[in-house]
Amino acid sequence: MTRATSSAGACDPSRAPVDVRPEEARILLIDDHAFTVRAVKALLAKDGYAAISGTTEPQDAERLFRQMRPDIVVLDISMPGLDGFAVLDRLNACADQRFATIFLSAIEGREIRTEAYRRGAADFVSKPIDETELRVRVRNQARILTFERALARQNERLAQAVAERTAKLEDAIGVLRDAETCLAEDLRQAQASDREKMAFFASINHELRTPLNAIVGFADVLKSQTYGPLGDTKYREYAADIHGSAMYLQRLINDVLDLARTESPEFRLDLQPVDPAAAVRTSLIMIEDQARRADVKLVVDIELGLPLMRADEHRLKQIVLNLTTNAIKFTPAGGQVTVKVRRESKQGLLILVIADTGIGIAPQDLRVVMKPFGQVRHIRSVGKLASNDTGIGLGLPITKRLAELMGGSLEIQSQPGVGTVVTVHLPFQPA
Repeated sequence: MTRATSSAGACDPSRAPVDVRPEEARILLIDDHAFTVRAVKALLAKDGYAAISGTTEPQDAERLFRQMRPDIVVLDISMPGLDGFAVLDRLNACADQRFATIFLSAIEGREIRTEAYRRGAADFVSKPIDETELRVRVRNQARILTFERALARQNERLAQAVAERTAKLEDAIGVLRDAETCLAEDLRQAQASDREKMAFFASINHELRTPLNAIVGFADVLKSQTYGPLGDTKYREYAADIHGSAMYLQRLINDVLDLARTESPEFRLDLQPVDPAAAVRTSLIMIEDQARRADVKLVVDIELGLPLMRADEHRLKQIVLNLTTNAIKFTPAGGQVTVKVRRESKQGLLILVIADTGIGIAPQDLRVVMKPFGQVRHIRSVGKLASNDTGIGLGLPITKRLAELMGGSLEIQSQPGVGTVVTVHLPFQPA
């Protein structure tokens, strides 16, 4: 139950929502003088309200109020038997919505007005009634009430929209939580899988390398006839085949283990102060003999005065070895492999370039060779050291992964019959 306490200046009707219509207000008149009831009804009828009803019987007011459910009650204070204040108390007791009360009184004075407002009046009009004053005060209350009800409807719509959006948000949060749970479980399983994979590769490292080392060693003894001639030349050929196959399998195991390590989240670089020029030269010393036997000219162009940088020296050498060995392997006799190292100070990069005059790679094959085990079957090694194998397809992916782990990148440009240029960019962090 809510009493009418608003005043005419409580809001600005000009800013009311567009669906506010004061004319929809229903008005109940209660006055013991029939003339006053008729006169007020006639005055208010000029403003076209939805319904105007009146009574001269205060005792009948409650019944009419329940039946009509008015928005505004125009109520005389001084009535015999049951005054306006007592009637208002009864109406408030049975009201199920807000309504505004405008008291009429022939008694002037601050005390009567104060009591009227204290008892819940929204406004007060003195008798004899001034037409303009009455119409304006009733109109103001109609505007206030309809404005409030329009705002209430808007608030209900807003509350409904908020509830719907809140429900959607809760659904979305639920989905995100489920996704988070799934991701956490996937991560846990992936980590467990990584641990199992590393344990598996560790087992391979022990279980395969040990017998392989023996096979390589014994095959080398047979091939070199350390303890005397084997007799038939076929035995020497078989020994050489065994030795070559074992070496190939050993390289495969080493590369697979390397790739597995670099893909593991537990992989860590050993960053130390490194002389990049010395690291590259040391790497190239290891393959000078390979280039000489392949009749491939190895050209080295390293910028002078390169300062120390923070890097993983072992992995830097591995990058140089992988790329240069690959270049020699696919460069025909009489060709050239060039290794250039320079520093790009503005970009803070160490740039390593390995260029060859080899057989090259077609554009459609470039994506293949960068994938693990990506082999292009029609590309085979050439030159004096040529063999029938195409490699196992791990050298370039491992090298690219190492460059990325060091914060750099690897790019390949190639043209069949012309050659290949591999460029590695590494961040140059002064040591």
